[in-house]
Amino acid sequence: MNLKLLIAVTTLAVMMVPPAPGAGQDLNAEVRAWNGQSWRLLRSSLEVFYTIMPVKPDQGGAQAPAPPPATGGSQQPLLFGSLGSMSQMFDKQPEPKQGHTQLSAVTLVKDGVETRIPLTSLASLVFQRQAVRESPLPPHVAPIHFRYSATAMLTDGSRVEGDYVNLGSAVLRGVSSEGRVDIPWQEIESVRFAR
Repeated sequence: MNLKLLIAVTTLAVMMVPPAPGAGQDLNAEVRAWNGQSWRLLRSSLEVFYTIMPVKPDQGGAQAPAPPPATGGSQQPLLFGSLGSMSQMFDKQPEPKQGHTQLSAVTLVKDGVETRIPLTSLASLVFQRQAVRESPLPPHVAPIHFRYSATAMLTDGSRVEGDYVNLGSAVLRGVSSEGRVDIPWQEIESVRFAR
């Protein structure tokens, strides 16, 4: 076999091999919410948003000494307390940092056993929710409290059921005909993925 023919056959074989799921492919999603609304999202991803609070520099527990009391006829007016406490108002404090990251997997729990499923293996994810009757949360925090379970259909045809799922602060983000959409996972009844 000559070299040109070998290169041509090898090139053709490589071109015919389908790419691995997630290898440069967009993840599209058909989403249905609990309120009946639905979306078709392109380039969808599960993302988690977070805030990192800065650590205040350790002052060693010592506070600035109070100024000595004024004597004589010249007193300085103090509007907000001591000079030491007023100087703290003008000290620049570090700002909290905001960030987000994409989730690469979801975790379903069944009878205490956790199953981690990569997003590249998910064909669909259907949530079930049940109202918690005696919620430990106060009404001003969550007037209605739900416990979520889920059923995942995988790309290989297998099925994984979980009696508990919690994706934290994750949102399903994608692009619809109206623009970018962020859907909190608690609002999703079902999502079907296509690659």
